[in-house]
Amino acid sequence: MLGAAMSASLTLVTCTRNPNPETFRRVLDSVAALQWPTGHTVEYLVIDSTSEPPVASQDGVRAFLARVPWARVIRADHPGLAAARRTALEASTGAILVWFDDDNVPAPDYLTHVVALAEARPSVTVWGAGRIDVEFTTPVPAWVERELRPTFQERHHLVDDFGHAASWASFFPVGSGLVTRRDAVARWATAVREGRYSLTGRSGGKLSAGDDAQIILGAVAAGEMVGVVAAQQLTHLIPPSRCTMAYLKRLEFGLSGSIRVARAECFPGDPAPRSPDGLGPVSMLRATLAQWRRNGWRAGRFEAARQLGALSGALQTTNRPEPWWLRAAIAVQRLR
Repeated sequence: MLGAAMSASLTLVTCTRNPNPETFRRVLDSVAALQWPTGHTVEYLVIDSTSEPPVASQDGVRAFLARVPWARVIRADHPGLAAARRTALEASTGAILVWFDDDNVPAPDYLTHVVALAEARPSVTVWGAGRIDVEFTTPVPAWVERELRPTFQERHHLVDDFGHAASWASFFPVGSGLVTRRDAVARWATAVREGRYSLTGRSGGKLSAGDDAQIILGAVAAGEMVGVVAAQQLTHLIPPSRCTMAYLKRLEFGLSGSIRVARAECFPGDPAPRSPDGLGPVSMLRATLAQWRRNGWRAGRFEAARQLGALSGALQTTNRPEPWWLRAAIAVQRLR
């Protein structure tokens, strides 16, 4: 049986900081409604990443804990997603860890498909939802509805898809509903502790996917399979504050740079993510203008943020300082 040596075969985790009470209530209600796979036990950890006031003081959280005895809140000592993940790993007992963000509403049968994949495909160590539906919690501009659902991780895989690749691939899972075997996330935590991985995930106003990417790419580097399960489904709740041009540009900048660093640190022998080739001011301007002409001014602004993030990340991998023009462009665009 999966995780037979542990007191809980599945550990569900939500790392959060100052969550929206109404959105978080929906998340907690969906966790309480999850179907338990036959023969398996489940625990749920809410890792409070220094919220003020503490998450445990929210009325909805207190009511949830009163009716769900297999759930508990743990206060992390330091802010940041990576620190919260390490806290969860230390406190958990499951052989499989399922990571729900504080805006993820999983389908009731989510865990059934997690266990089915875990038992059928032991070579797959990191995987995720094949179907993610984006739900905007309030009406948003038409261009956001039309253009940005993929930005918020919407995907509809019709079949299971697994593989391994050194650069980002269509079968790579995303952070929402991520599933990891314990060894895979423990390997990531060891690399962070030893200083081999420098990314910290989202912290404060910094937007990146560094820890997710390094968990996934670290599994690939170890020769393991990663992928998505079509039957694993969840809804990603997106508030209006994440649908502004300012937020979305910072998101593009953070993701672009962090993926470069993640690849470089997971594959130290690969020179590609460290190379700034094609990322000079002239080439950046050309790429931005080309995207602007093809897809409009918004796409051009996102492309500029993506290009600036890629160069910033490439320089970070080799400990080189950012040139004055890059620092100026980042400041003008307000990307940090």
